[in-house]
Amino acid sequence: MQIDKDTQALIDERKKNNAPPLESFTPQELRALRAKMAETPAELQVNISNVDDFYLKGSLGPIKVRKYSNNLSKEPDKKNPLIIYFHGGGFVMGDLESHDLVCRHLCKETEATIIAVDYKLAPEYKFPASITDTKDAIAEIIKDADKLQIDKEKVILCGDSAGGALAAVGTIMSRDKIVPKIHGQILVYPWVDLTMCRKSMDIDIEGMILNKDTIKYFADHYLNSYEEQVDWRASPILTPDLSNLPPTYIFGAGLDPLVDEGDAYKRRLLSFGNEVHYRLFPGQMHAFLSNSVQLPTALICLKEMGEAAKNIFSKL
Repeated sequence: MQIDKDTQALIDERKKNNAPPLESFTPQELRALRAKMAETPAELQVNISNVDDFYLKGSLGPIKVRKYSNNLSKEPDKKNPLIIYFHGGGFVMGDLESHDLVCRHLCKETEATIIAVDYKLAPEYKFPASITDTKDAIAEIIKDADKLQIDKEKVILCGDSAGGALAAVGTIMSRDKIVPKIHGQILVYPWVDLTMCRKSMDIDIEGMILNKDTIKYFADHYLNSYEEQVDWRASPILTPDLSNLPPTYIFGAGLDPLVDEGDAYKRRLLSFGNEVHYRLFPGQMHAFLSNSVQLPTALICLKEMGEAAKNIFSKL
């Protein structure tokens, strides 16, 4: 099994510090821990000219979002392509801060407007609350396209882990005309199968951030019942019909218990005749994308995600 140098260094550090498993914390403690991890050294920060927080109207209450845009154009009124970003965190943790650096890099790489969605978290808001926020956020953002100076004919959904599942569900809802048209999706180690039955669930290296016990902890907080595992909105890979979806880019991590899900989702999408591109980082662990401070391979992934977005936009 391949382990990259940066991954091994983080694993060694976690073992040296006897880092407790994530499932040993309460959701509230996890959020505080995740917030501390999100702190970025000054030399690694990415400056974006315009970063604005505001709220969208949602069925379950206001949805906080953050808009990133770089006014590089000499045309101040020009409408930018849009990437709507959904953060990872097992539906239990994560927020606008945890993935702020990811969104800044994406904004810089793509020259698109990025709008990150701070959807409601479990266990306070269990399934399908995050799906409801996803649907409402997409609809509200595109409805306000003119005010937000975004091109509603160039919209991509993007997310990692749990956020990758939300992006996948949002894209399916777009195909079914539940939300406005989406033109592509970029999914990073998406958690698309809550049945947790695939072989890669057995990946468990001491010191890694995520294993099956951690995933089960998240699922138990998120779902109301065992039966909801097979609801397509919880496990989009189980959607009966995956035809007529827009171009898809999937990025996987080889040391990730979810790696088989991303590969299987690629295969299902291809079987329905969709355009799918897959890239595996074999020596990386889950969550590497949002930890570029310790896992700089994330910067390669972010650059390739930027290229993927530009490829999608160029064909529209």
